[in-house]
Amino acid sequence: MWSLDEATVDDVRAAQPRSRRAAYTTIQTVMNRLLDRGLLERRRRGKAFVYRARFSESEIVAHSMRERLAGASANARTAALLSLVEGLDQDELDELARYANNVRRERKKR
Repeated sequence: MWSLDEATVDDVRAAQPRSRRAAYTTIQTVMNRLLDRGLLERRRRGKAFVYRARFSESEIVAHSMRERLAGASANARTAALLSLVEGLDQDELDELARYANNVRRERKKR
């Protein structure tokens, strides 16, 4: 959905590779389940529904990571975060360092 911004079931189906294209009803079922879970929103456009993600991709990834890390031990959380940081390229690492410094400064103000 993020690459399409907003889409009908037909739009999602058309975006799939022909060799792996799911049935219309399968895509519709998945999209309605995502709607029920609050991950998509929809509005009517003519006879079709147009779906759109309620959250950005980064918000979903961050939420998922927070959930997984919350249930882990302190050692496992640290190891997982270090593993993620080690996989960053130099520009991403610099950006992360700037952000961490900003967070640190803001916390000191409190």
